[in-house]
This record gives sequence, C-alpha cells and structure tokens, in this order.
Amino acid sequence: MTHTPETAQKDPWYAIFGGRFPGDQPFFYDPNEFDWVAVFESQWETIRDELFALTQIEPERVKPYDFNHAMSFPPLHWKTMGLKFWGIRIHKNLDRCPTLAGILEARPEITSLSLSILEPHSNINPHQGDTDAVYRCHLGLKVPAPLPDCGFQVGKDIRSWEEGKILVFCDAQTHTAWNQTDERRAVVIFDVMRPEFQNRTRGICTHVMASMIIQKMYSNSAWLRQRRAWVKRWLYTGLRLGFYAYIPYKNKFGARR
Repeated sequence: MTHTPETAQKDPWYAIFGGRFPGDQPFFYDPNEFDWVAVFESQWETIRDELFALTQIEPERVKPYDFNHAMSFPPLHWKTMGLKFWGIRIHKNLDRCPTLAGILEARPEITSLSLSILEPHSNINPHQGDTDAVYRCHLGLKVPAPLPDCGFQVGKDIRSWEEGKILVFCDAQTHTAWNQTDERRAVVIFDVMRPEFQNRTRGICTHVMASMIIQKMYSNSAWLRQRRAWVKRWLYTGLRLGFYAYIPYKNKFGARR
C-alpha cells in the first residue's frame, strides 16, 4: 500500500484515552516503498557490531522496559537500550554508536531508536502502540531461529525476523512477539514519522511521551484511577506543554557520560 497525499489521513490517532485502533492502516508495509530501509540494511553489520560492543563492555546500559513491566512474560525479560526517544537524543549511548548517530543526524524524521533484546523462552504480550503517526520498524541483528520458535505477529499476519532485514508495520495495530529458543533475540526498533505528519513531529512526540507517563502514573496509583476523567486530561495537557519545551532543551544541553 503506497501512501500518497490523496490517501494521507488528516490527524494522527492516539491511544491515551482508550479504545481499539479504528484506522485502516495495514498490518505490515512493503519495505521497498521507503528509501531509508536501504540505509539501514546496507550498514546493518556495522550497526550490530557497534551496539553489541557497547552492551558487552557495559551490559548495565540494557535495562528492562520500564514503562510497563507486565509487558513481557516472564516479567522483565524484554530489555532495551535507547538512543533516541520520541525526539530526545540519548547522548550517552549515541556517542558510542557513530554509525547510528550519523543516520539519525541525516534523518530527522526518525523520532525514536533503540536496541531491543528478548530473552530466551519469553514473549512480549499483545499490545497496541500509542499512535499511528509513525512507521515502526524492526531491523534484525540476531535472530536465533525462524518461525515457529521465534516470531512476530501484527493483527493476523505472522512473520519471522531476518538478520539484516527490516520489517515495517503499523504500531497502532495489536502486535506480539516471542522467542522460544535458548538464545537472545536482538533487533533495532525505530520509528519514522509518516510524511503527512512530519511538519507536526514535535507536537506528536509530546502527545506520545505524555501518554506514556500518564499510563505509568495511573498503573501505579489507585488514587489517580479513582479521579474523574478531567483530572487525566488536565495532567495530560500539562505534561504535553512541559515536554514541548523540554525536547529542544534536552537535545542541546543533555549530559553525555
């Protein structure tokens, strides 16, 4: 499915206030539609070597996904190391991965990028992403086995990762992943803002970051869950405004270590 101005949607969808994704985006996109796919796939071995070298020297940089520890089973078996998070560059990791740093500098439409580790005999539970404003991508770095032992499902479509190849999918659609092998699975996850939304990138990033913080606050607080809906909307608006100012400040003055 090729997305032209005639088929582009007017506004993004956000998951913050609940409900199933109502859009008609496909489960997977054809990677041949996107020029940035070749940029990553042509350098995948260098990307892999930089990331693996860093995590071998300093394994503590890879941490369990911390916005929702129940996302994986067994708990804490899905681990990540961020290099860019919804517009915020994570300098301490980017500075050690010059190939990815160069790609992100040349491609500002890439809003997020991380190393994702799925430990042996574990899975990521079915979930929806926070918005359909991005193309979400997986670049295979280490795939211990093909289907059925190690795989990825979006909607009703089930696929294997391949080392050096990219899967492009709609993050707003329900998706799940599993690794029932004796080895780790490793992919790079990155988001590319869809062309029709690129002039609103910073605002969309603030929507998503506010949504993630709100979800974590409500999951940890019974008191908040008992409040009226306007409290959630008020908090959401305040967080969005704060993040709108925080993103450029963090990118300019963020610590490197």
